Amino acid sequence: MSGRLRVGTSVFLVAALVATALSVPGQTSPADAVDRPRRVTMALTGDLLATHATWVTAHRYAGGHGYDYRPMLDRLRPLLGSVDVAICHLETPLSGDGVPLSDFPRYVVPHQVAYAVRHAGYDGCSTASNHSLDAGLPGIRTTLGWLDRVGVRHTGTARTKEGRWKTTHYDVGNVMIAHLSFTASFNGIVPAEPWEANRIDFRRIVEDARRARRRGADIVVLSLHWGEEHRHAPTAYQQDLARRLMRTDAIDLIVGHHAHVIQPIRRVQGRYVAYGLGNSLSGMTAAMFTPSVQDGMVLLVAFGQGPHGWHVEKVRYAPTWVQTYRWIVRPVGPTLAAGVVPDWMLAELRRSWARTVAAVDAKAIGVLAISRPRF
Repeated sequence: MSGRLRVGTSVFLVAALVATALSVPGQTSPADAVDRPRRVTMALTGDLLATHATWVTAHRYAGGHGYDYRPMLDRLRPLLGSVDVAICHLETPLSGDGVPLSDFPRYVVPHQVAYAVRHAGYDGCSTASNHSLDAGLPGIRTTLGWLDRVGVRHTGTARTKEGRWKTTHYDVGNVMIAHLSFTASFNGIVPAEPWEANRIDFRRIVEDARRARRRGADIVVLSLHWGEEHRHAPTAYQQDLARRLMRTDAIDLIVGHHAHVIQPIRRVQGRYVAYGLGNSLSGMTAAMFTPSVQDGMVLLVAFGQGPHGWHVEKVRYAPTWVQTYRWIVRPVGPTLAAGVVPDWMLAELRRSWARTVAAVDAKAIGVLAISRPRF
């Protein structure tokens, strides 16, 4: 966890200070009250795919020296700062010594993306994707090195065999959240070592989740890079895997990436599956694909503790939209409410909101779009 004070944590800090004035012998101490939150909140976002088109703009933002992606993600800070733990999906390897930049089909993107991820307020990222092996093991090591350097945790790829068996987790008071990451494909690339990146395998996922439980995890969140690109409907494979995983007691929440468009949120075996969070940041445009590639969301999840342990208590989502050529990720609701952008952009934002709400299609299960960070 980062050192900044989150909204969820601050609520309990206030409660603890009130308890100090009222404490009597035998009651829970203020420190214990902080350590035992009754609610833990998370934010998760979709594909971060810094294609060549974004490099040019990032170079300009940096004044012609290097690359600066912070302006692109800056407007996510209020949303990400409203929760206890914020997670991104970093789809591509980062550049470094001996790992030069490369665009499609094998990506290596500017390592300055890591600084933007930290600046935006992310605590960690999933890294298992169809592009995990684009630069081989050197690319994985460079990517994880940059994330370590900026203080962002990661899961899904590993530098060593020993690293593969570590459990990535986040502590909110005394509540441990474990995060797992797996992908359906490596685009035909065969890893030199099987531990380099996590490929979807039902048994391995369940084993990792149960190992996390044994190590103390109260909550297990699974990121899956799966589905069919540019398809809103989950495939039969996605639906079958989700059912099988959620029949176990190992996983509390599944979030998906890879389709580059929004996919629905459903309850599967009584638990939530967000099949696809869309694009958080990419260089894709409507002219090349479909307007939906500019749509994404910040999934906002609140976990509560019940008689049978921790569970998802509430799910909300905040639609986002990528402004092309400037490659700014704009939260749709607040931008519409402020009304300070040109009329053409307001029209685009309204269309984006409508597309996202239609694709998520989750009103029946009580999951609603929001315009401001709240639960």
